[in-house]
Amino acid sequence: MRLAVKFAYDGSFFHGSQRQSDDDPGSVEGRILAALRLVGAIPREGQHSVRISSRTDAGVSALGNVLSVDTEMSPDELLPALNANLEGIWCLGYAAMRDAQNVRWANARWYRYHLLPGTVPSDRIGDLNEVLSVYIGNHDFVHLSRRDEERGTETLIEQARASDLSGSGELVVIDLIGSRFLWNQVRRMVGAALRVLSGEMERSDLEELLSGAELDARLRDVRDRVPTMPPTGLVLMDVVYKDLEFIPHQKALELACRRSEEDMWRSTVSVLIGSALRSMVIRSGPTGIRN
Repeated sequence: MRLAVKFAYDGSFFHGSQRQSDDDPGSVEGRILAALRLVGAIPREGQHSVRISSRTDAGVSALGNVLSVDTEMSPDELLPALNANLEGIWCLGYAAMRDAQNVRWANARWYRYHLLPGTVPSDRIGDLNEVLSVYIGNHDFVHLSRRDEERGTETLIEQARASDLSGSGELVVIDLIGSRFLWNQVRRMVGAALRVLSGEMERSDLEELLSGAELDARLRDVRDRVPTMPPTGLVLMDVVYKDLEFIPHQKALELACRRSEEDMWRSTVSVLIGSALRSMVIRSGPTGIRN
């Protein structure tokens, strides 16, 4: 039986999703393989059938990545067993797959980039969305990604939109949905959009970069100035398959929540402290903290 398992992870725990060797506990894949072997879902040695839909870089997190595994274990056995033996990774739900179905052949992937507080004021979200609209459609991202000789560089972008989830500019996110994404593509797309918004780059230059054409010296300099945004702000929100319907597994979710409570508490405290410090800076201005 081939199962698809939807899973989340905290990217700060790992050096990336893909393992670099047969035994690589510092990667998401390596940690999952070790847990699958431990619970008896796959053989302890030799070949295995495990595949992960989307690769993510060091520091990038996921809420909805997907793995496939051929196993005799039922979902009711497998998902709780995995959540009991994983740290920083949480299995959320499952779907039955066809025997020959490849988990990497998804219909769409949704990434969300979280900007640092204050990066884009609330009153400029509309302007940012005007810039992001350039990405909609089919474009060549050879100049906004790290080159992988084995893959083509054209990508269909279905959605590119910014939202202020806080209403105050403290939590601005950029959602990008596309057929697939290349290495560093999302982080460079965000970096380029912010440069256009700030006036450091012309919209027409961004359009030229998306043509995939050879660049002259000026445009090569424009391209080289586009920053690759930090990975910690990036989350793979979901991987979409038109023919797979994922079923949330309540017992596995409850176990994941219990095991992640301490991490969530620490994160909440960090957010509260950060917000308090920013409010002090805003109130005090250049003359110091006022009582």
